Amino acid sequence: MARSSSVHAGSLLPSPECTTNFVSNQNYNMSQYYNQQRQQALFSNLSSLGFTSKNAAVTLLISAQFRPFQRAILKSKLPGLRECLMTLKADSLQNDILKSIKRSHNTVFNFERKIALPSVHPSLFLKCHISKEEDSLLDKDKIKQLRMNPHEGVKTKFVYEFVRLCDASNEKFLIFSQFHAPLQLIQDQLNSAFNWSNGEVLFMSSNDSTKDKQSIIHSFNDENSKAKVLLAATKACSEGISLVGASRVVLLDVVWNPSVERQAISRAYRIGQKKVVYTYHLLAEGTSEAEKYGKQAEKDRLSELLFSAKNATDNDVSKRRAVNFEDEVLDKMTRHKNLIDMFVKCVVLRKEQDLV
Repeated sequence: MARSSSVHAGSLLPSPECTTNFVSNQNYNMSQYYNQQRQQALFSNLSSLGFTSKNAAVTLLISAQFRPFQRAILKSKLPGLRECLMTLKADSLQNDILKSIKRSHNTVFNFERKIALPSVHPSLFLKCHISKEEDSLLDKDKIKQLRMNPHEGVKTKFVYEFVRLCDASNEKFLIFSQFHAPLQLIQDQLNSAFNWSNGEVLFMSSNDSTKDKQSIIHSFNDENSKAKVLLAATKACSEGISLVGASRVVLLDVVWNPSVERQAISRAYRIGQKKVVYTYHLLAEGTSEAEKYGKQAEKDRLSELLFSAKNATDNDVSKRRAVNFEDEVLDKMTRHKNLIDMFVKCVVLRKEQDLV
């Protein structure tokens, strides 16, 4: 079958004639589509894949029109991506707080914030705008006393146990949230629990200057640094930031825009990564987070059920597990007698996305 003259035989790249005509078209105004920073970032990515052309227009054309070709190269360059969707069971106090939050009594933003924060740890509910009815049901003194105990929140408990296991295997950890309060709490809890005080836990906020961000990134990616965990606001990690020092990524809350989520994951899953990247999307059982994630997720991200607590008795661990995990750290957690009841459902997402 004859190939079009505008495409090189045996490749998906445009022919020299095609790119020449494209670049020489005086009606094509680059500034209408991309700013200079975006052009440089795209060219930098493609240069690392072997492209040597310095023409920004050609770079943009290749990136936009020949993404399947780029995806194939990325898959051959990167060790791999594993994504898990974790539904976790909150303890009684945390669950009572989450159930007390009424959608009808809040604006959309307030409701989502009220679900997102206490689903991480019950003490974070005090960071929300609380109604008189909700306030009357709270024992604020008790909740304040629980702040530094990670085991009182199902997501902080997950993070604490996971960091403990990853530290033993010398792996670094990225934790993302769209809110600062959960990140600051986790920073305090980890420093206290592990007696860390020398830069083991780093924090990057959306308010940090470019210079400060560069310093944090350099320290985290340095194999000889003491940095073990980087807590980052989702919006702070824009495209172009490389955090390939991490091989584990935790997303504490759900965002409506899936591209924001993919952008966060691609800070670790990108050119330069030497390990398989494991990603964990945390949802609290019985909240609107599952509904929100379902609306956000793309239809082609079909899932394979690994195990479900609903399909087994408390004492029948073997029936909870449909298949073995490829993730040794998560496997240890789900087998641990003191942690297994925390997991309601674990779903592995089948397809590796083109995140870079």
